[in-house]
Amino acid sequence: MKICLIHHSFPPQIGGGETHMYLLASGFSERGHEVTVVTGGDDVSSEGGNGKFSVIRIGNFRDFAKGKISFPYILDDLAKAVSSKDFDVVHVHNFMLGLAYASLSSLIKTKKTVFTFHSTPIPEEGKIIGHFSDYGVEKAFASFIIKLPFYNTLVCPSRYYYDWALKLGAEKSKTKLVYHGIDEKSFIVKKDSSWRMRYGYAADDFIVVCPARMIRRKGILDLVKAIQILDDKKIKLFIPTSVQNGSAEYLALVTDFIQKQNLFDRVKIVIDAENFRSMPQVFANCDLCVLPSHIEGLGIVLLEGMAAGMPVIGSDTFGIREVIREGINGLLSKPNDPKDLAKKILRIRKDGELSAILVNGGKSSVRSDFSLTRQLESLELIYQNN
Repeated sequence: MKICLIHHSFPPQIGGGETHMYLLASGFSERGHEVTVVTGGDDVSSEGGNGKFSVIRIGNFRDFAKGKISFPYILDDLAKAVSSKDFDVVHVHNFMLGLAYASLSSLIKTKKTVFTFHSTPIPEEGKIIGHFSDYGVEKAFASFIIKLPFYNTLVCPSRYYYDWALKLGAEKSKTKLVYHGIDEKSFIVKKDSSWRMRYGYAADDFIVVCPARMIRRKGILDLVKAIQILDDKKIKLFIPTSVQNGSAEYLALVTDFIQKQNLFDRVKIVIDAENFRSMPQVFANCDLCVLPSHIEGLGIVLLEGMAAGMPVIGSDTFGIREVIREGINGLLSKPNDPKDLAKKILRIRKDGELSAILVNGGKSSVRSDFSLTRQLESLELIYQNN
C-alpha cells in the first residue's frame, strides 16, 4: 500500500507521539509498504530500519497544530504534500490537522482516510484540545471536528480515547480500538557502565527513571517529593524530559523544590539529552520505571519499561489502568500522593521476588497485548477494508 502519515512533529523532536509515528513509519516500510510522513520540525534521515520512508517537512506545522498560527501559514504546503501522489490510505493524527485536512478533502486522491487524536482529555483541567480557556468551547470545537465527514475510520489508541470519541459524537460503527504497540526487540540491550559514570551514578545506586514531558499532569513533582520522603539515599531519580511552550513554569516549580530540599545529589533532570534512540540504553541502566501522571491516555513509557525488563509503577488513573494489572505486571499508586508512591518504590526496592514477577508479567503483557506487530497488523486490516 501507499500510506501517508500526517502528524505535527517527528523525530528528532522528542515525545511519545513522535516516537509512535516513527514506529509506524519504519514498521510499515519494513513490511513492504511505501510510506510518506508529512510533518513539521527539522529535517533528518528518512531511513527507517530495514525499509525506507520519505519525510516531507512543513514549516510552522507544529505551531498550527498547537493553535498558535492560522491556516494560511500551512495550508498551501499541506495541499501540495497530500496531493503529490495517489495514496491508498491517509492517516491523519490530531484535531487541528484533521480540520486542515478536511478543508482540502476535495484535492486529495486516496481510497481511505483514517483519523486518530492523541490529545488527552482532562475535564478537571478544562482541557480536551488545549487551545481554549473555556471548557465548553474546547468540547464544542473537538466535537465539531470529530463529526466532520473527512474520515472513514476513527482509530483510538486506548479505551480512554475510545470512550471520549463516543462522548464527542463519533459514530460507533466507524470507531475502532487499536492499542499502541512497542517494538520489544529494540529494548533488549546490554547494560553499559559508562552510562552510569557519565551521569555520576554508582554501581549500587537504585535508579528510578521517569521519562516524561515537563507538564503538570505528568505528576513529576509528586515523584520528586516521594524521593525526598525516602530515607534510603541510594535511591536516585533520573528524569529525561523536554520543556515545551507553557512548561517552563512547571520546571521552575520542580527545580525550586529540589533546591529547597537539597536534593541535587538524588534527583537529576536532563532536558533533551536523551531521545527515542538512546532510551533503550537508559532503561537498561536504571532499576525502576515510574509514571506518576494525574491522568494519562495510555502510558507508553510504562510499556517501554516493561519491554526493557523493568518493574514499573504507574498512577491508578485512566489510561494507565489499561496497561498495569496490580501485582501482575506492575504496581499502581494513588495519584497526587507522594507518600503512597514512596511506599511502592521502597516495596520494589526491597522485594526482589516481587520485582521478578512484575518483570515477567510486563514482558508477557507487551507480547500479548501491546506489541508493535499486533498494532501494525490491526491497522493494515483497517487500511485495507472498505
